[in-house]
Amino acid sequence: MNSLTVKILAALVSVLLVTTICTQVYTLLHDRHDTEEAVLATVNEDIMFDGVVVRDEKVVTYNGTGVLDFKYADGSKVSVNNTIAEVYSSEEAIQVRDRINAIDAEIELLEKSQNPGTTAYIEPETLLSSIQGSYSQMLNCIDERDYEKLASVKSALTYSTNVYNVITGKAVDYDAGISALKSERDSLKSRASAPKDVIKADKTGYFVSYADGYEDILTTDSISGLTEEKINSIIKGNVTPPANAIGKTFDSYSCKIVGVVKKDSRVSDDAKVDLMLNTSGDIYNCKVEKVQELGDGEKVMVVLSCDRLDEALVESRVLSAKLIFDKFQGIKVPRSALRFKGEQKGVYVMLGKDVSFKKVNVIYEGDDFVLSENTSDEDCLLLYDQILLEVVSNKDVQDLSGPDSRTSDE
Repeated sequence: MNSLTVKILAALVSVLLVTTICTQVYTLLHDRHDTEEAVLATVNEDIMFDGVVVRDEKVVTYNGTGVLDFKYADGSKVSVNNTIAEVYSSEEAIQVRDRINAIDAEIELLEKSQNPGTTAYIEPETLLSSIQGSYSQMLNCIDERDYEKLASVKSALTYSTNVYNVITGKAVDYDAGISALKSERDSLKSRASAPKDVIKADKTGYFVSYADGYEDILTTDSISGLTEEKINSIIKGNVTPPANAIGKTFDSYSCKIVGVVKKDSRVSDDAKVDLMLNTSGDIYNCKVEKVQELGDGEKVMVVLSCDRLDEALVESRVLSAKLIFDKFQGIKVPRSALRFKGEQKGVYVMLGKDVSFKKVNVIYEGDDFVLSENTSDEDCLLLYDQILLEVVSNKDVQDLSGPDSRTSDE
């Protein structure tokens, strides 16, 4: 083969190579489609609700001085003459007392863990099962924010672990640890002091360790006189509590919650609604006692009754919450992408370079989108499909499920 022939062939190969590259670049630049990936979305048909809690409450006062150590969690029931709080001269005195109590509990646990009556008869496999169970319980308590139960579960886990260490030889005994704890306790006892005063409940009821100044203003009898302006004023908190107030008590665990919301047919007299606090996520079953339309006709004042009492519900006079109704979860589809094939509603999707029609089973309709049922049916829209947003003509469609038919925006 002479040099001229080689040059001609080389030139032809170069031309073909350049042509191929140009064709690919052109296709890449001009064969793009406007798409959106199908993703899972959740819609809650909630109504924002900022309200105030109304109870018949009595302020608890104390005229002395000192640091208060409350003996009950907020919302706990107390009986007449129960000690609500102890009064100490300083924070340090409370800390010393708490540490002594904690040391006593640790010593008791260690002594029990090395008791021959326990270690001689229990099997390691039984302890391992107990340790695993306690660990799972701890995770559940943390997830559910049940910190009161968490303390007892932690103690059980520590005990099982201690006993396991003894019977498997990882620890001979805990005498050294017990001795160190006793020395620390003896040292602390020299700094310990008894409470200088105690505060007792003068009646049976439920106790909360704060007062906000609305106890004598916001009563169940005052609900009929509440207005939107008054509720907003309470939410802003313009009242100062009495200087000597240390808490309050009330007789009933039920309460009223009053707020202003947008007018909605689902919020009507005697309706059952779920109220979810924004701060804790706790959900309360409530009943709508009264709906009063306000002057503008677009909002209503709602009075809810709630027959549940816990620390989250009493920690503040003002509640930032939601009224929860139906919840929908499905694949989000832009309304502009919906098309029809015959009588079937669906969307066109890109599968590689092919365009196919997929059905949409609408479970929720929003203003500019719908939610389609999340399914594994290949004929339906699936998660992560590439939804075509542009208008599709019949010649674009590579659909093996049937003949082409009209396409249109909904």
